[in-house]
Amino acid sequence: MLNSGPNIKPRRTPSPSSTETLSPGSSHPLHLEKLVAGGFGLGRVNGQVVLCGGGIPGEALQVEILSRRKGVSHGKILQVQDPADSRVVPLCPVVGRCGGCQLQHIQYEAQLSQKRLILEDTLRRIGKISDVLISPVIPSPRPYGYRQVLRMGIGEGPDGLFLGFFESGTQQLLPVDTCFLVDDRLRSVIDSVRSSLRSLVIEGMNLESVEIRWSQLEEGGLLVFRGRALTKEHVERLMHACSEIANIKGLIYERAEAPEHDSRRRVRHEPIVRGADHVWEAFGGLRLKMGFRSFMQANWDVFQLLGKMVEEWLGNVRGQRILELYAGTGPLGLSLASHGAQVTCVEGNPFAIHDARESLRMNVITGCRVRISSVESYLMTVKSGAYDVILLDPPRAGLNPQIIGRLGILQVPKLFYLSCDAPSLARDIKALCEKGYTVQRMQPFDMFPQTAHLETLVELTLSAFEPNDGD
Repeated sequence: MLNSGPNIKPRRTPSPSSTETLSPGSSHPLHLEKLVAGGFGLGRVNGQVVLCGGGIPGEALQVEILSRRKGVSHGKILQVQDPADSRVVPLCPVVGRCGGCQLQHIQYEAQLSQKRLILEDTLRRIGKISDVLISPVIPSPRPYGYRQVLRMGIGEGPDGLFLGFFESGTQQLLPVDTCFLVDDRLRSVIDSVRSSLRSLVIEGMNLESVEIRWSQLEEGGLLVFRGRALTKEHVERLMHACSEIANIKGLIYERAEAPEHDSRRRVRHEPIVRGADHVWEAFGGLRLKMGFRSFMQANWDVFQLLGKMVEEWLGNVRGQRILELYAGTGPLGLSLASHGAQVTCVEGNPFAIHDARESLRMNVITGCRVRISSVESYLMTVKSGAYDVILLDPPRAGLNPQIIGRLGILQVPKLFYLSCDAPSLARDIKALCEKGYTVQRMQPFDMFPQTAHLETLVELTLSAFEPNDGD
């Protein structure tokens, strides 16, 4: 449904007063200019920047100012007075309160366009990059029901334990009935977990969260609970309560608590496992192991498309020497090795490396070695000329200066950078270009529809190196 919703008013031309101040609690008309990283709409009142969620560029809004930090005011929409044609009614009743879906109020094709514009704007502002052609965003085959990994918080209310997500901008857990980013099978699991937890309002249970990991290949999954149970008996009661949930192949409990001297760290104890501690998932023609302590992509369908794009850009990989950094369980590297590349996968998580080794054995892959190491340490052992290509898939924070400096010294002919954060991507590309690299192509993927997140694959080559034409 277009242009409908409880907060939408007929078209009206805003007329801001030049004497208005942006004090918290004040209300102002706002014309939304664009979306920025995080999915926030940006407009100006008397030349002062105002950010708010839930808007679409071109709309006329009435907003209430909530706060002002570092010269930027943050507000909330009171009325949409001039709705965009791409506005739709969100499926989820807690959109705007839950911190998950920033763009569910925008029709899906328009979401793709807006995400590309956000990426373009971020590259220009942070990276000072304006001459790179960004390909249209590759959509997710499923705009809803795509997530195979979902973590929900567990809280205690008047009616017992409940499942929820953190409310936007807070650490307050918001009870939710379901999530439309997972399919019917996972929603059924959520319902079953919720029912099972109702019998567990027991002093000392201290549950914090549950993560569902689902395999399309196995049509089943894992439940990973985390908390601070006082005794093993509390954990046994939890396991028993959830033991009959359909299609769950394994139950895991992890106790994690912050040491007294450093509340930012979590001390992990040996997990309690009932049944399987991993799932197997298909990637191309491979079967890959995903243990519960290894990173697993949430949208496996889009990740498969991304893997195919990497192979297309590399062309004939037979004999190419490829280094994959931040490899995780190694889906990309193992797939390239299965096609004849000589691959080294580097990952700091020993559990992920264990999974990768199991996958190598299962698929009888040769020409691939895996190493447990930090990226910084491993790069210090690499000699110039050792690799033809480096694949980089860093965490959201991107690359640190030490890594960028080492890449500049090694001068590997080709880099493939996979990013999940536009600001860090813009910063890192700028730094790599200063080391002699040139952006050849850039392909965004909509890994997380309905959210402001975007996965972007970038190919960089040394300025004096002729890019291969894919033959």
